[in-house]
Amino acid sequence: MQNQEAVRQKVRAGYGQIAKSGGSCCGSSSNSCGCTELDSEQLARHIGYSAEELAALPNGANMGLSCGNPNALAALKPGEVVLDLGSGGGFDVFIAGKKVGATGRTIGVDMTPEMLAKARKNIETYRQTSGLNNVEFRLGEIEHLPVADSSVDAIISNCVINLSPDKPQVWREITRVLKPGGRVAVSDLALLKPLPSGISEMVEALIGCVAGAALVSETERMAKEAGLTDIALNPKAAYIDGMVDWQDPLYRKIVANLPEGTRPSEYITSLEITARKPAASEPAKSQTRIQVYDPAMCCSSGVCGPDVDPVLVRFAADLKWLQEQGVQVERFNLSQSPMAFVENELVKQALTDKGEAALPLILNNGQVSSMGRYPERQELASRAGLSQPIATIYSLGVGELVAMGAAIAANCEPCLKYHYREAQMLGVSKEDMAQAVQMGAKVKDSPHQAILKLADRLTGAALSQPSTEPDACCGAAEAGESSGSGTCCG
Repeated sequence: MQNQEAVRQKVRAGYGQIAKSGGSCCGSSSNSCGCTELDSEQLARHIGYSAEELAALPNGANMGLSCGNPNALAALKPGEVVLDLGSGGGFDVFIAGKKVGATGRTIGVDMTPEMLAKARKNIETYRQTSGLNNVEFRLGEIEHLPVADSSVDAIISNCVINLSPDKPQVWREITRVLKPGGRVAVSDLALLKPLPSGISEMVEALIGCVAGAALVSETERMAKEAGLTDIALNPKAAYIDGMVDWQDPLYRKIVANLPEGTRPSEYITSLEITARKPAASEPAKSQTRIQVYDPAMCCSSGVCGPDVDPVLVRFAADLKWLQEQGVQVERFNLSQSPMAFVENELVKQALTDKGEAALPLILNNGQVSSMGRYPERQELASRAGLSQPIATIYSLGVGELVAMGAAIAANCEPCLKYHYREAQMLGVSKEDMAQAVQMGAKVKDSPHQAILKLADRLTGAALSQPSTEPDACCGAAEAGESSGSGTCCG
């Protein structure tokens, strides 16, 4: 308990200084966090906030303390009661207030008096610009929320839960205050694997939301044990890579303390978390349960680091599909959750008999369904009692290749940079990326060549480039040739 209170005091003091200085942990003013250069609006735009949302905020509400956009995840509706954990200067509270409208209400809770004073000062500006009187800010700790039981429709939080020294208690409080059927949408920082000791001991990293982060697998476990259901976790490593690219001072310190040749995004990720409190009248479901026991890997799914096995990428997508069909999926990594292997007698016996050759081991409703391999989606679906899905070549990696080609065609440099990083994280080869961007360039160039060919025919200018390859948009048809089809090639 003494250690927990010491952590709270460090966080309270650090964020109190941020509020007084008018800066942020990753903002434009120098402060105790050590982050000085990153523009708060640039960060907010990077993680999905619109220009309209940011322009409507009171001055100083956006302090650059975000690592995601929980408002977008929560899909808030008019008339709802929303609670923001660790509301800071009121950034997400004011945005949520507009979404729930005059019949709704948004409550911000923060343990730092300086932050609370800053947020309350902005209420009058919010009222004048929005015409709404539906926000309030309360002093309190997120482990002991000053909110009544079963009184909130939705809970949001932005890069705050990782700061708590008692995260299981935070998730229990979330469940307590949510109405039956209510939902939670959190953007937080989480760990793909444990941090080196030099980083976990840095006060700057603690206040910057890094040293206190939990493993992704632990986050899921805490939410589940608190009584939440329909838990979904979506890592967004591009946020961390962006902080390094922007040369944020905190992340420069982290890089300096990492093992040589590694990147912060191999350890840390921005994590989107959504979950729901079961409805009071919700009948108990007879739910298929799939448990996956992986060999030792760098992160919870193995889909991280510079060299990613495409089989793991495919299997991760298949498990996500199972969850979307209502199957309960649990996944354990030998390097991160060794006790799970010891506590299950079937798994323990398989390891005794065959050693690590038994892994991956997959249980279906407590019975061994496969050993030493990752089954295809059709086999998983059959064992879960689902109709077999139509064969498809689409995957997360294919989606990123499509997006890279579209970025070239649209002349969108930030888009290309973002989707290149996402493809890297999924293990997509540079050869496949090159083919994708080449096709995007061809698609972009086709209309240009078509108008030049038309100019050639009309004026004899010889501007177009002769090509023996089929047109990227129109196939073998001559671009600009009339076919009477009414299409872009007609």
